[in-house]
Amino acid sequence: MVIKSQSNMATASDPAPVKQWETLLECSICTETLTQPRTLSCFHSFCKHCLDNFVATHRKELAVKAKAKVPEIFECPACRTEFHVKEGESIEEMPSNHFINNMLELLTLKQQSQRIKCQSCKAQEPATSRCISCEKYLCEKCLTDHNNFAALSDHVVLTLEELAKPENRAKAKGKPRCEKHDKVLKFYCETCKVLVCRYCVDVSHPRPEHLFFPLADVVVQHKEALKTSSAIFEQQMNEAVQSNLKIEHAMEALKNNKAKSKDAIMHQQQEILNALTKLLEKEAAALFNVVDNKYNQAIKPLMKQQADVKDYLEKAKSSLDFAKNIISNGSVDEIISLKHEVEEKAGSIKKERPELMGPVHNGTIEYQAKPSKNTIENIKLNDLGKIGTYTYRYLYNFNCYIATSLI
Repeated sequence: MVIKSQSNMATASDPAPVKQWETLLECSICTETLTQPRTLSCFHSFCKHCLDNFVATHRKELAVKAKAKVPEIFECPACRTEFHVKEGESIEEMPSNHFINNMLELLTLKQQSQRIKCQSCKAQEPATSRCISCEKYLCEKCLTDHNNFAALSDHVVLTLEELAKPENRAKAKGKPRCEKHDKVLKFYCETCKVLVCRYCVDVSHPRPEHLFFPLADVVVQHKEALKTSSAIFEQQMNEAVQSNLKIEHAMEALKNNKAKSKDAIMHQQQEILNALTKLLEKEAAALFNVVDNKYNQAIKPLMKQQADVKDYLEKAKSSLDFAKNIISNGSVDEIISLKHEVEEKAGSIKKERPELMGPVHNGTIEYQAKPSKNTIENIKLNDLGKIGTYTYRYLYNFNCYIATSLI
């Protein structure tokens, strides 16, 4: 059966969620589209060479910690689910995922529809269609030859435009083949829970020991089972999303409380500094008053002594000026007549000389400070407050937390 394209079929871009495909088919290690993908039990897929390098690198690191013992357990790079690679085994031996490979093929078809080459001839002309039965892309010439073979008349052939349409994606997927017999896997062995080919049911999975059915007979049942599993995944995912949101809120609250606590500490610090400053200013003002009083007491005798000395200085100076003026400018009779008076003044001024010509004291006022370290140590700063975190108990019936204690 040959399905030919209709003139009214859309050839434009398919509105399918290609971005979702690209996300599904992206290796989270190299962030490129998967190549030779290997899928772990957690359903995360990685490029074979990326996963191989990941295992080799971590095997070296873990071997050092394990003291030369070759590690066999590793964590998924995406979700940390454990997977096993035994000593002597490699990623090459891990089975590939048929679904992921088919999705890669569809993505390639979607992204590179103009660059796909014919897989039937050596000329490798641009492909225009794909035989679903042969699982090969065909150019125009090979398609004509293919359609002329009577034995291939029941094959399903789709143009590239038809192949990209959502309703034909299932037809585009390659059929999985048996690794032992290279035949299409057409049966499902319920006993072994594996796909088998027609040779397997005769050789390895015969009745009555094994119970097997055609794939078409079990696919609906398995799809329903997958829907049930999907519902579980969705429920758990939603719970994890809500849990993650609550954790993010708790982290944000913790960050805000950290800032608030630091602000409160800084506020208290400023309050204490202000209080200490006031106390210091008060104590300093009291000491200033003591210094002023000491100064006032000490300055009085010095001021009196200075006044007496200045009076004596004025007397001595005026007498000296008078005597010098007579010597310089006096006439003969003035010099002779005033000589006796000046001599008497010179004799009496010695008697008027203050008894103490030196300062009554040396003017010392000294502040003897106590070591600041001793003063600071006497201030109790190790009991400003307490920093603690609350322990919480989750109430499932009320979907909330309550604080139980401060630790």
